[in-house]
Amino acid sequence: MNLWYVIQTKPKKEEDAESYLSTRGVEMFNPLMETFALRNGRMNKVLKPLFPGYLFGKFDLEQDYPLIRWARGVKRILGFGSYPTPISEEIIEIIKEKTDTQGIVKVRHHFEPNDVVRIKTGPFKDFLGIFERWLPDSERVKILLNMIGYQPTVEIHCLMIEKVA
Repeated sequence: MNLWYVIQTKPKKEEDAESYLSTRGVEMFNPLMETFALRNGRMNKVLKPLFPGYLFGKFDLEQDYPLIRWARGVKRILGFGSYPTPISEEIIEIIKEKTDTQGIVKVRHHFEPNDVVRIKTGPFKDFLGIFERWLPDSERVKILLNMIGYQPTVEIHCLMIEKVA
């Protein structure tokens, strides 16, 4: 019987393991999330695993164990002791409900006008601002930065800010 298991990968080998196992007929699930990285002076959107170093695989343990365990990029199948333990189908469904068609988990942010926010990344990292509004049809927001004697309005991606208590 095919059940879902958590597969631990070697460092930064999630894609290798997923690709290898997918081509051998194993149903794989590797939810991703969007983050930002500053490269060459530009802020770029980067996709990273939601659970770095782990994948979900659906397979028959008795039949497919050697294939999974010794696959390229795989470290082990998680479980109790040395016995792999399946995880609930509901857990996978809950995560899948929060992903889009590319497998990217869409985080819903609840920013309201006048919320105090902190910029998490980029040239304005650690600056505080006041959330003004969501921009139409995008994941960008407009915030009013608190700078010494000057309050510029900045448009920024919502993943680059966090609410301050």
